[in-house]
Amino acid sequence: MPSLPPLDIKRKINHAPHVILLGAGASLAAFPNGDANGRKIPLMRNIAEVVGLGDLLAAHGVREYHEDFEALYDSLASNNANHELLRKLEDQLHAYFAAMRLPNEVTLYDLLLLSLREKDVIATFNWDPFLAQAFRRNRSLHRLPKILFLHGNVEVGACREHRRSGFVEQRCSECGNLMEPSRLLFPVKHKDYTSDPFIQSEWAQLQFALEHAYLVTIFGYSAPVTDVEARSLLLKKWMENPTRELAEIDIVDIRPRAEVERSWADFFVRQHYGIFPDVGRTISFHHPRRSCEAFAMATLQQDPWADNDFPPVQHLEDLHAWLRPLLEEESNEIFSGKPCANI
Repeated sequence: MPSLPPLDIKRKINHAPHVILLGAGASLAAFPNGDANGRKIPLMRNIAEVVGLGDLLAAHGVREYHEDFEALYDSLASNNANHELLRKLEDQLHAYFAAMRLPNEVTLYDLLLLSLREKDVIATFNWDPFLAQAFRRNRSLHRLPKILFLHGNVEVGACREHRRSGFVEQRCSECGNLMEPSRLLFPVKHKDYTSDPFIQSEWAQLQFALEHAYLVTIFGYSAPVTDVEARSLLLKKWMENPTRELAEIDIVDIRPRAEVERSWADFFVRQHYGIFPDVGRTISFHHPRRSCEAFAMATLQQDPWADNDFPPVQHLEDLHAWLRPLLEEESNEIFSGKPCANI
């Protein structure tokens, strides 16, 4: 990759990727009142209560919960807890998240997915199926970003023998067997992202994208100190990015600004970062499918583009119709920077 962002001035195209990282806070922001059926979105600090793991834990003598459920699991696994307990915890979590459904109307997950194009990446730490379900119902547009599942997911799996991955109902193209569901729980302090081939592949793809990204947006993920390995892998490749001096990193987080800055300080380059309480204020929502282009034109060419915010529509077909001019530009491989028509 070149040392400067691969910006084609003549065509106004920036081929560098935009990477969006999603944590549990993203799903909670998308569905504060629950999914299509009212099923609540848990965070790590309340997942035992929301999912109803208390009786199972109590039956195995665990009556005090850690603030972070992954830290609790780490403690149980590190202390050689009953393997039946660990298996039942994963089974119960899988069943809870697998039952979740997107509402029929346009959701934040549809907008996140459609705000990027095929050169870009959305990687999630979440077990819920929302990103996968949004991908399924929007894939008729074809030009969608790569989606990655960093901690496994209830909708995706793999054929470990032939190193193929896909949705759980799909079959391996080599052997014809159904994909084996991905693992959800790992000890976090010494999480081994290389022992599971599916997880290793997801992280390898994210690391490559981070090494070449021009924009990074982190939404609802606080980089907890317990997740040592994840933070280390993210920072390593971001530090190796040759365009990091020019690139931008945005954090979407409702915590106090000073606290967010402390959490992510080692990722920042001078003032090349933004902190927002709402993802709708980030560049990918002001310039859907053109975030890297709009940022480069404004900062490198001093030629800012007019905002092109998503319209307030409820039906996916209306959103797809609004996006059509952008998709046509992508087919022609020359961008105008002009906003789409109002609906």
